[in-house]
Order: sequence, then C-alpha cells, then structure tokens
Amino acid sequence: MRTPPPVVVALVVALALLAALVLAGCGRGVSPASHVLAPSRGGVVNAAVTFRVSVPAATPAGGTVYVAGDFQGWNPGSAAHALVKQPDGRWTITLDLTPGTPIQFKFTRGTWTTVEKGASGEEIANRTLTPAAGATYDFTVQHWADLGTLAGDVRTFTYAPFLSGRTIRVYLPPGYDAGTQRYPVLYMHDGQNLFDVRTSFAGEWKVDETCEALIGSGEIPPLIVVGIDNGAARIAEYTPWPDAGYSGSGQAESYLQAIATVLKPEIDRRYRTLTSSNYTWMAGSSLGGLVSTYAGLAHSDVFGRIAALSPSYWWANRAMVGFATAHARGTLRRVYQDMGTNESGNASDPSNAAYVNDLRLVRDALIADGFTLDVALKSVEAAGHTHSETYWAMRFPDVLRFLVGTPVTAGVP
Repeated sequence: MRTPPPVVVALVVALALLAALVLAGCGRGVSPASHVLAPSRGGVVNAAVTFRVSVPAATPAGGTVYVAGDFQGWNPGSAAHALVKQPDGRWTITLDLTPGTPIQFKFTRGTWTTVEKGASGEEIANRTLTPAAGATYDFTVQHWADLGTLAGDVRTFTYAPFLSGRTIRVYLPPGYDAGTQRYPVLYMHDGQNLFDVRTSFAGEWKVDETCEALIGSGEIPPLIVVGIDNGAARIAEYTPWPDAGYSGSGQAESYLQAIATVLKPEIDRRYRTLTSSNYTWMAGSSLGGLVSTYAGLAHSDVFGRIAALSPSYWWANRAMVGFATAHARGTLRRVYQDMGTNESGNASDPSNAAYVNDLRLVRDALIADGFTLDVALKSVEAAGHTHSETYWAMRFPDVLRFLVGTPVTAGVP
C-alpha cells in the first residue's frame, strides 16, 4: 500500500484538529468559564441555577458571602462559591447543579464561626433544595453567628463567693447612671441565653430588647434583670427533689440559699435596688421554671413574684404538683406559668398533653390556695409552641406585663 504524501497527511491532521475544536465549543455561547455546564456523575448534564440572598442590615461591610454545601465538600470559604453583591444589596451566585438531585447547604461569611443562624441566634437545620434547570431561588439570612445582639446596658461580672465565681449578667434600665431611683430586681436562670446570641447555647430570650421596648413605651416601669449563668451542675441546682434517673440531683435548696444569702446582698450593694420580697422576683424555663416555682412557694419571704415558662413539672414523678397542693401560699404575690401545647415538637406525641395537664394541676392547686386567676395567677397554654428559646422570647413580653405590672400598678401586691 502506498504511503500518502506528507502534504496529504498534514492536511488530514489539520482537518481533524479543526473538527475537534468545533465540537468542543458547541453549546458554550458566551457563558463565563465558571458557569460552564459539565457532565455530572452518571453522565447527566448540569444546569445553571441562581441563588439570590438577602442578608441582615448589620452584616459587616467589606466581607463576602459564601455558600457551602454537600455539592462542594462543605467548604465555608471556597473562592469558587463566593457570591457577588448586587446594587440592591442582595448577593447572587450562579451554580452548576444537577437538576432533580437534592442538595443541602448553608450561607457563611467565610468560616463556620460566621455561619448563618436563626432570627434569635439559634442553630438552624441545613437548607435543602431540589434544583430545577435555569431556576432562580431567593433566600434570606436571619442572623450571623458572630454578631452580638446586646441592646441597652448589660454588664457582666463574677463574684468569687457566689458559686465559685459564677458569671452574672446584669441588665440596667435606661437612664440608670443618670438618676437616683431604686428598681425591682428579676433574677433569671440560664443567664447565657438571656441577652446575647454569642453566649447562648440554643438561641436567646431577647430579654434586653424586650425590656428596652416595654420600658421605652411606658408599658412597664423600669427594672433590673440579673441573669445567673448555669454551670456543670445545672440539673442538680435547678431540681428541688432528687430523681432516681439523675445522679446528684435535688440540690436546689443550696442553690437558692446561695442566691438569697450571697448573690442578692452583693447585687443590693452594687446597684440601686428595692430589696423587699415584693420587688425581688425570679423567672426561668424548663428546669429553671421548676426551680422558680419552688422558690416562690418555699421562699416567698425572699422571692415575692415568680414566672415559670415551660416548667418541668414532670420532674421526680411530678413532685411539684403535690408540693403546690400541700404548701401554703405565704407571701407569694404573683405567679405566671405557661406551657406550649407542642412542647416535644411532635404534635402527635402524647407527652404534650401530659405537660399541659401538669400545668393545669399546679394552676388548680394555686387557685385552691387563694390565688385569683388572671389577677394574682396567670396560666397560659400557648397553642403550637415548642420547648425552645424562640418561643420563650416570644412569650416574655407578656411575662413582664403580668409580673411587673403597669407604672400605676407596679407596687401593688
């Protein structure tokens, strides 16, 4: 067989190369290189999907928003997944994703310490999406993990004689430093969760924001709020009776004595307080609600008004029901208690009804002991609410309205 002349071989090779280049360029149009559609696993062709993201007004200037997900190895600061800020303030990115294949993702500002959070600073589940080819999706970031949420004057200190130097967080009302007025004091448990999302472990109550709003509008008179951080012995400190399922539990008496005899005198020394039991109050949620109800019944000479949100009345075989039934009212003046009707988060869970029933039993015991419903006693069943800081924050304004009263009725027992 004759060998083709060199010029023919060269021509054939050139034509082959030209054909390959033409085929490789088909369908690309003028798309940017980072958005070129490429075959995904299984040979399915990816498609362009656009995300548009609104971020909080407090988002620091000069930073960048990123998307991190299972489609890119959960890298919170991948340069290839940085969004671009638009003139309207939103951030956008166009991704090459497989249509019909679900993805999980979150937005960050480059690290997991700046990942997005819920409106109250709580953890949120991964976002999920089953993208459609060519679609545009809008998202809103409620909060960033590293942004604080302090409002007003919140001061922090430790006092060595109190529970080995437990951290104390104190909210002072507007105008405190400029005046001479004395104020009632509300002692609250789980202090990390009250004021600032950065210190909370499950979202915050927005106590400072609520106080600022209600005091500023004149709905309630000013007060001081003292948040007591929880510690490793939280269950022991917040439980009045031992429970066989929890080793070391049932040490609330010692905890309350430390508040009454060590912390309260120091608070009264540092700040301008009204010191009588009618102006010394206590509030908490869950086990913090349990210990607050106990404190009001067992130590009404110290804590004259109490609030218990989603209280754990189930503790120690529902010992609180019997205690409230048997214990005299003393000088306890006001009691607020509430329970969500979906505490467990599962609407079909029968324990939800049991929690509400326990609330009603304590309510009835207090009424039998002389409390007038909706006057000295408020018992709320919050429809659909679950056991979470988000809902406690939502109910807290009504807690203060009842506990504190109006500027006219505030000092009335």
